[in-house]
Amino acid sequence: MRAGLALCLSLMLVAQPALAQGKTKSSPAAEAVAALAMCEAFAKGDVLAVDEAISTGWDAYEDESESPFIRSYSAGREIPGIGWGDMFALVETYPDRVLGYCRIDVAEAKGQGEHAIEALAALDGYAGDVTTESSGTYASLVGTGGDDSLLIAHWDDVGFVIQLTILTPKSATSEQ
Repeated sequence: MRAGLALCLSLMLVAQPALAQGKTKSSPAAEAVAALAMCEAFAKGDVLAVDEAISTGWDAYEDESESPFIRSYSAGREIPGIGWGDMFALVETYPDRVLGYCRIDVAEAKGQGEHAIEALAALDGYAGDVTTESSGTYASLVGTGGDDSLLIAHWDDVGFVIQLTILTPKSATSEQ
């Protein structure tokens, strides 16, 4: 009985690395979409954005505020298949609207990013132009849903960037 148990345990230990390697890896396109979703949470002024970012592997925190009407956030994370991403988000509250801004910069993006940019441009809720030139792929998009949003993304020799701006009427936001 003990020999059988020992054999089972040793087989499990041998199989564990193989099972871990068998996990599905995300593509750079899927990771770019997930990074944009994180940016959207910050730009929309989601009060749980820092906690959500931390739970998905970002080293995220709220920066010291310069005003009760301005909140800023910073985060960083290795984005699988893309590279190290630095995020900065800013939420400015005005009498009748909230301006949310988020930017993720990957200075030394890995691989080819054409599919990542195309995946962002193909998302429901965005429409616009995508162009590919010799040095990279670029997107200029606007929100098509309820958000008044602007999205610029590019992947070129310099790196990968997501830049999102959302302007939300104050009545549509939660208490700030």
